[in-house]
Amino acid sequence: MKSLTLISRNMKNLILLVMCFFSSVINSQSQEKKSPELEWIISFKNNHVVFECAKGCNYSYLSFNADRKVILNENTTVNLEKNPEERNDSNFLVQYSKSGNVIHLEGIKGVAWENITLLKDLNLKYCIDQTGLIKKITT
Repeated sequence: MKSLTLISRNMKNLILLVMCFFSSVINSQSQEKKSPELEWIISFKNNHVVFECAKGCNYSYLSFNADRKVILNENTTVNLEKNPEERNDSNFLVQYSKSGNVIHLEGIKGVAWENITLLKDLNLKYCIDQTGLIKKITT
């Protein structure tokens, strides 16, 4: 009888220990960092490509007129060659480039898409989020 009580007490302790373990695992998973939201509205004004950030950025407006590659994150543009730590410090990284009337966006980090191509249209705005959903807005 004494051994049965001892086994029962050990089983209760074991069950309590397992419950505590799973409770801490579930709690830590619920506190994991969510993917940051990103939403850009991209438009064209004369020879400029305009990025208006609706979500996920510390800027509201960026404009480019050159045909050079630029890497964007939530703060502004970054140079990963000079500052490689920006790769880890950034919530998202997207490479922008322009060739004639074509805009190329390459998702590097923090977005669910790899490549997006947009055609220049002065009467159109593109709303793009981190999932790659593109909405066309007529201006």
